[in-house]
Amino acid sequence: MDKYLNILKQQEHRLAPGLLKRHRLVCKQLTFEGTAPLYVAKPHWTNRFDAEKDSTIGLFFAIWVTPQLIERKQFAYNLHSKQLRNLPGYKVTSRKFASEFRIAIKDKVSDWPEISLDYGPVTLFEGRDSCERDSFAQKVEQRVTAFVKIHAEVDTLLAGYAA
Repeated sequence: MDKYLNILKQQEHRLAPGLLKRHRLVCKQLTFEGTAPLYVAKPHWTNRFDAEKDSTIGLFFAIWVTPQLIERKQFAYNLHSKQLRNLPGYKVTSRKFASEFRIAIKDKVSDWPEISLDYGPVTLFEGRDSCERDSFAQKVEQRVTAFVKIHAEVDTLLAGYAA
């Protein structure tokens, strides 16, 4: 597991500067419930990167591994939407946002590995991808790159909910 987590950290260091410069996206690995996912989001989407937060709110893309996923030679990715009603600067209805977002991206993500949009408002989408240790870094970069291609949909929709 540590080798996979180290690869996620390496990808953070490799991808973060370009994502921030070109798209204003923060890319950071953080500890969460015994693992260390790689998160990608804009600062105004979430407080995920705030070490002083009481609880996480907002939208963030994540890629992670667990021992069980590694055993199945998989990793997971998703876009979370937590407590959007509390996102500063916006008046968001979570279910409405989730529905609008899924409509906007449905055709754009149809070829993503094992993706499902069939969740409630907290998980906007989730998928699994296959990985071997020697291809994990490349697969992580592919998922992040794919997310970058649809991230503007979040900005567009949030703009319609500005307070």
